[in-house]
Order: sequence, then C-alpha cells, then structure tokens
Amino acid sequence: MANRLASALLTILCLASLATGLCAQTTGSVTKTVQGNPTLGITSFSGDASARGILETMLVRCDWFQVVKDSSADRAQARLDVTASGNAYLVQARISGAQERIVRVNASGSDWHDAAAKAVDSLLAELFGVPALCTRPIAYVMTDASGKKEIFTIRIDGSGQKRLTHNNALSTEPAWGHSGALVYTLNQNNALKIVLVDLKNNRQRTISSSRGLNASAALSRDGRYVALPLSLGKQVDLYLLDLKEGRRTRLTQDRDVESSPAFSPDGAQICFVSDRTGRPQLYLISTSGGDARRLTKGASECVSPDWSPKSNKLCYSTRVNGQYVVAVMDPSNPQGGHEIVTDAAGNWEAPSWAPDGRHIVCTRSTGGKQDLYMVDTLFHTFQPLTRGARLSLPAWAPAK
Repeated sequence: MANRLASALLTILCLASLATGLCAQTTGSVTKTVQGNPTLGITSFSGDASARGILETMLVRCDWFQVVKDSSADRAQARLDVTASGNAYLVQARISGAQERIVRVNASGSDWHDAAAKAVDSLLAELFGVPALCTRPIAYVMTDASGKKEIFTIRIDGSGQKRLTHNNALSTEPAWGHSGALVYTLNQNNALKIVLVDLKNNRQRTISSSRGLNASAALSRDGRYVALPLSLGKQVDLYLLDLKEGRRTRLTQDRDVESSPAFSPDGAQICFVSDRTGRPQLYLISTSGGDARRLTKGASECVSPDWSPKSNKLCYSTRVNGQYVVAVMDPSNPQGGHEIVTDAAGNWEAPSWAPDGRHIVCTRSTGGKQDLYMVDTLFHTFQPLTRGARLSLPAWAPAK
C-alpha cells in the first residue's frame, strides 16, 4: 500500500500525529508505511440526534477516517466530543500519538449538512493540511425522461442539490476553473455554445458561439483563459480564448480531432485528447503554442483527462479488457506509466479530481444505471455517492 501514496501525502499523514498504525520508524531512518485510514470515534455527543447522524455521514464520506462504533470509540486514534446546537457544531478532537494532541473546531452553517461539511473540512485542514473538500460542490449532468439535460450540484453527502441551468435543452460538460466559476456546453436549437457561469454573482453568458463545433471547454484557474476545440476551417483544432482581451489563438493545426482540454495547475500547459495515432491518446501542449508531446502510449484509448491542482497528477479513463477504468499518471514522468485505480465491474468514466488530490469523482455504469462514485487513489477503494440514478460528467469544484 505504501507505494500507492505520493511522498508528500505520506509526510502530511505522519505529521498529523496519527502515528499508531500509520508511520513505522526504524533506527537512523523513517520508513513510511500506510496501513489504512486512522480510526475515529465519537466518545460523547450533546444535541439533536439527527445532527449526529449528519456529522457521522460526512466523516464517512470524506474518506480520511475509519469511523468506528461507539463501543470502540474510546480506543480510536481520533476521539471526538461534540456539542450540536442551532446548526452549529463544537468539536473537540483528542488525537493519539507520542503526546496527545487536542484540536478544537467550531462550525456553523445554513443547515446541519452545511455545518457538518464545514466542521469536517476544518478537521481535515488541522490534521492533514487538506484544502476544502466537503464544502466544495460536485457539478454533474442529469437527464430527464424527455432526454433533456441540465446541470446540478450537490455536496459530498448528497445534500444541498442546486440546479445551475434552466435551458430546457442539452446542457453538458461542466468544467470548473476555480470555486466560483465553471464553463459548460449548451446544445440548443441545433447550435453549440460555450457558457460561462459566475456563481458568485449568479450570472451566465455565452463566450463562444462560432459556427460548427463549440464543446468540451476548460477554464483556467485564474478564470481568464478558456481552452476548447473549434471546427473553424473545416477541421477540429484546439484554441485558446483570452476572455480579458477577447483574443482567440489557434494551438494546433492538423486534420486530426482534438478534444477534452485540461489546464495544468500553473496554467502553462494543456493536456488534451487527439486521435492522430488512430486511437484517442493524451498529449501536452504549451499555452503559448508549439509542438504537442504525446503522454500515453499503447493501443488502448485514453480520454477525459483532469489535472489536479493539489497533487499535480492527471486522471483519465482508459479502455482495458473491453471496459473503461480510471487511471492516474504523473505528467512530468510519462515513462513511469499509469496506475489503474478502479478494478471493479462496470465502466468507470469522466473522472474529476477532488480538492484533496487523493480522491476522484467519476461515473460507474452497471445494470443500466449510471451513478456518481468517489474513488480513493491511495487504497483503490470506492463508495457510491448516488444510487439508481442517470447522472454523467461529474466535476468537483477546486478548493480555491
């Protein structure tokens, strides 16, 4: 298991003082061995019983703890004393280690779900240095009975559902730039458009409506640039739109089809999909232009890349033995190959990094249903976020 975690994340885990079962020391050196998530129990709770259930669900869904039963709570590595009143949690966490550590969290919200998300995020920040996770919404596409598609968001525990679009058309491919803005593809009246959503000011505006293809756009972290394929000149190429200057720059020029761009965390590069070898593969290109460099090799197709601003890794879907699986790779070392992080039945598609750089949200298609799943790239475990739904193309909002 230890080889599955980046050294930086291992260091965070060790420094969290959750030492028992997590970090093993040897004379003269430190050998970091990960055996599982630290155990957590609620040793005392005062307040509404429903508030306790909501907090426990959020602690489970964040997937940074192994939440134990009350009978084992006193022996857990993290032991919580909680008071809940007026949509607010007061949490005191006692952490085992060479010396017991005390962490106190006070979080209030618009409802218990909101307060629980804030409380758990505060715990994760204190213990592991994890940026906002539970409070960041997951955008996704829902298809109604008539085939129309609209974009919604939910919290990690399935609460707080909000509808972002009311187009009565095909609203698809949501992609976040930062926590306050995303872009999506709108297919309305037989025309494709790219729409920018400003969530802070509750505004939407069309930013690309060129004749032909406008689809699978990506928004840079600073919100200034949009990368997208356009079918100008009767071929599909990758373009960069400068929203501030209103300037459009062509990045590729060939007869192959480019799609699914994803910005690097620093905005200097774009990962995209091209079929120039006969099958879709991942490529890198500078935002200033130049030659593209192939990242993935082999006969299997690779699609839907997403680049984590936390871990600086790429996740994407690739086809193995007739089904799609989610893979992770380091774009700075493509020779190192990829790591497949889903090995269960079904098609695992459209992966998107969580703000913590460890987890991924994606869809899993089985038995005629397509639900949202959260995948742990460290331990290769997963949990459903929805059940029996028809959802697609999830995108997790970044921490900032």
